Amino acid sequence: MIVLVLNLTLRQLLGQKRTLLLIGLGLVPILAAVIFRFGDSNISALEFTAEFLLNALIVNALLPLTALLLATAAIGSEVEDGTIVYLLSKPVERWRIVAGKLTAAWGATLVIVLASAAVGGVVALAGENDWRILGGFVIALAVGSLAYSSLFVLLSLLTSRALFAGLAYVFVWEFVITNFAPGVQRFSIREFTASIAEAIGNPSDLVFDADLGTTYSVIAIVVVTVATAGLAVWRLSRFQLQETV
Repeated sequence: MIVLVLNLTLRQLLGQKRTLLLIGLGLVPILAAVIFRFGDSNISALEFTAEFLLNALIVNALLPLTALLLATAAIGSEVEDGTIVYLLSKPVERWRIVAGKLTAAWGATLVIVLASAAVGGVVALAGENDWRILGGFVIALAVGSLAYSSLFVLLSLLTSRALFAGLAYVFVWEFVITNFAPGVQRFSIREFTASIAEAIGNPSDLVFDADLGTTYSVIAIVVVTVATAGLAVWRLSRFQLQETV
């Protein structure tokens, strides 16, 4: 059943205009890398790739926006138009439905984000001997996209305004508050992702320096992913009860 839900959700996502928009956004980091490669810049390729291309453009912008739009569409559209009731009427464990929806959103997010990071990174780092930073970010992006997708799937089940709530989290909490309020970074998926990328990629502080420790970031991102996925299963079960009363 998980595979069936996964396939149906992927078809649904691929047929939406927002997916084409996200693919277009994924080309922006690649274009930036091409401009850097053929332009005249005073910063090193490693510094540009780590700090601007992978962190600023992809971790800070492309990753959360892609996960938000795809994860909220994966199940939120069915909740809004009421068709989720037909899925819930089948004798299927609710965790299987959530697992299928979450896997579809995560997989679609991975394709767009990792393709942008990999191609942009290869272009920017052409001729360099140290590629560890790219590998570190690729692994961190895979983990971070799962955490974001799980959070936004949960939001889709909690509120009909999941897209706006997600945008508030991304832009207000992660872009504004975490940059000005000390200690708030400890509650940011973006910061968890960046710290994991730094630990695996092992860049020098002059190239890229994350704010959080590696152990804390790994534990925190696992807790966030498991907790939000578990709450999504619980909420979906409660949703069925409410609908059948």
